[in-house]
Amino acid sequence: MLPPKTEIERQKSGYLAEDFRIFYLTSTEKRDFQSHYHDFHKLLYFEYGSVSYYIEGATYHLQPGDIVLVPAGEVHRPVIHGAQPYRRLILYLSPSFFEQYKGADLGHCFSLCADRRAHVIRLTNFRKTRLYPLLRELLCTVQAGLSGEVSFSVEAASLYQSCILLQFLLLLNTLAEGTGSFFPAASRANPQISQILSYLNGHLYEDLCIDQIADACYLSRSYLMHLFRKETGYTLGMYLTEKRLFAARTMIQSGVPVTQACMQSGFSSYAAFYRAYRKKFGEAPKASPKSSTPVTIFAQNPLISAEDSTAEDLP
Repeated sequence: MLPPKTEIERQKSGYLAEDFRIFYLTSTEKRDFQSHYHDFHKLLYFEYGSVSYYIEGATYHLQPGDIVLVPAGEVHRPVIHGAQPYRRLILYLSPSFFEQYKGADLGHCFSLCADRRAHVIRLTNFRKTRLYPLLRELLCTVQAGLSGEVSFSVEAASLYQSCILLQFLLLLNTLAEGTGSFFPAASRANPQISQILSYLNGHLYEDLCIDQIADACYLSRSYLMHLFRKETGYTLGMYLTEKRLFAARTMIQSGVPVTQACMQSGFSSYAAFYRAYRKKFGEAPKASPKSSTPVTIFAQNPLISAEDSTAEDLP
């Protein structure tokens, strides 16, 4: 039996047991973050620093106040420039959290980004919008949890934070559609990588080989492999396996039988799927009931401190 993952390992590996988690972090040293993905959605508010954000082949140079949206399953990483500290608020949002409020379409801003092929929302005069006070209040709930200065019960504090988050997401969806917002184009997007990623994601569940991908993208085999690894941090095989595992896990959690999920997600061998799944997620593939555990960031489920050196590894 594999040892259970620790809290920090689960968060860094792309796991989320609750509806959402909030982090307020500052990295004071320049560091290299590896490309990775999560099985939940990620929203990042960029407060300050000199940072570019790489998401699925596109690079965005961030400005203070930018809101970065990374849908579940998309490969991403930040690149820090210079010695200026990097401060950000991070929200981890589970798909099941959005499902609970399906009628309100809480994830509309993520859909907008997909439609416009962009991942950053930039609001004009952000600090003068109604969103800014809600963001500050979210930060206050995080800081209160870290300091232990909570004037009411853990359950009440958690409920209050949930209410603020719901208001934040609903208002963000409204503002993202308004005239005071825009989706800045990527400052750098390698058209060859975009073509490769488009082909891979369009044929993810098919039996693919490197020569087939190279021919489809009009590239030599060696150049394809070198370029993809350089730009994404993944080999082609690693990328396909990660994406297929994410797809299979999503199917299994939605009730699809394990064997069927294995085949539908592009694995030709159950044995290979089983080994890869167990290595990635630390458990055998099996149907599991959705967690109904409410999020709590206070004493019973403490948030990682921004001063904790391991917390700074969260990008």
